[in-house]
Amino acid sequence: MRRSLRLILLGGLSLALASCASPVLPSWVASPQAPPGRVAAVGFGQGKDEPTAVAMARRHALLQIVDSVFGERISYRYGKRGSRIGREDASRVRDFFEAASRGTLVGQKVVHNEINRLSSGYVAYVMVEVRKEDLKNAYRAFLQKRKARRQIYEAEMEGAVLLSERHYRRALSYYRERVLRDPANDVWQIGVGASLFRLGRYTEALAATDRALLKNPRSFYGYWNRASILEKLGRWREGVADREVACRIRPSDACSERLKTDHRHEGVH
Repeated sequence: MRRSLRLILLGGLSLALASCASPVLPSWVASPQAPPGRVAAVGFGQGKDEPTAVAMARRHALLQIVDSVFGERISYRYGKRGSRIGREDASRVRDFFEAASRGTLVGQKVVHNEINRLSSGYVAYVMVEVRKEDLKNAYRAFLQKRKARRQIYEAEMEGAVLLSERHYRRALSYYRERVLRDPANDVWQIGVGASLFRLGRYTEALAATDRALLKNPRSFYGYWNRASILEKLGRWREGVADREVACRIRPSDACSERLKTDHRHEGVH
């Protein structure tokens, strides 16, 4: 089946090239070879410029590699019928491929690369080679990171629910426990600051939020919350400055409207 799949892919490649009057295929395109323990595939891409053509070709090659190592599972994304578990598994593999195609797959190696100029742009052939063990290890690491992100999201939601239901002391205890478990994550310190803010303990809330910003100086919520805390402490202009930083990090209509309101009242303070 995989041999016939390769023939289909190469046949489609030949037809596409014939339609654009491309030169004769290089020999390495017709018969991709890889050493034992590795898998190789050739991708074809077209584009108005060289980077676009090469990126498309590399993505096409990686798709074939992921498909050859993980089997048909990736194809469920395109409407194959299967069990619920099969579809979920295919979705994970597809997400992994998307991450790998952005260059996050460790160990992928471009063995051959050829670009030709056409009347309508460029055509690229790229052979990518990957160690099978590297691919499987990268997939396992991808699943672990995905699981960790889901757990963090669920934990964030649990803390947010406590705050929304006005269980501020419970929220504070919850976020402090999270800080002890995962001190490198700025989200938990922001949660501590938010809980202290709602308890009216503004000086402590500011200190907690400052600790979060030391861990992540690009935190939108860090600067947004800090602005609210500073306003409660009577440091209005500093608060407006922090909100401006937050809105530069994550621009939005709501941000713009809030800044307009801030600047209208700035003269009063």
